[in-house]
Amino acid sequence: MSKQITLHNTEDIEKEIKKLRLSAKKSQLKLNDICGYSDPLELLNKFKFEKIGCDPLDNQRPLNFIEQLNQTFTYLASFKAASILFEMHPGLTSMTLNLGTRAGSDIESDFDDGIAAEVFAAVNPKSNNKLKKDIQKVSAVNVKHKYVFFMCPNIKKVLYQNIIKNGVVVWSVGYE
Repeated sequence: MSKQITLHNTEDIEKEIKKLRLSAKKSQLKLNDICGYSDPLELLNKFKFEKIGCDPLDNQRPLNFIEQLNQTFTYLASFKAASILFEMHPGLTSMTLNLGTRAGSDIESDFDDGIAAEVFAAVNPKSNNKLKKDIQKVSAVNVKHKYVFFMCPNIKKVLYQNIIKNGVVVWSVGYE
């Protein structure tokens, strides 16, 4: 499922992060109920195949727990990236986040001859060549400001190793 969200300021970001927390809380309560299963494979089966989780931005929409996990951290990374973009571009008044399987860049704006960004969450920024692939993808977009943002454990919010390739600036959004 694809979602498109327009953000106008950091208050909008906080509202979206609150939705993530509410969905996480709902799933946490469900997980508390089922974690007593004696068969560990049955428990993992429920995580993978049953709709014991919910959509990270709509806690009324059931979803399997693994999808909720993946989407939650990608969305959180996108919201953190949006916050960085608002800091870096003080005149920026709106940006669009394309969440899920929607065409285009993960974050887009027409501000100042255009902003395009790809965003991901992973255990390591080089897993599955994701960083390299996203740099290539965003470098092909015809805009002035090009970024790749990622969230990985143990990497703080930082301009990542001063990587600027093909006009693409790479940031870690932090992991807190």
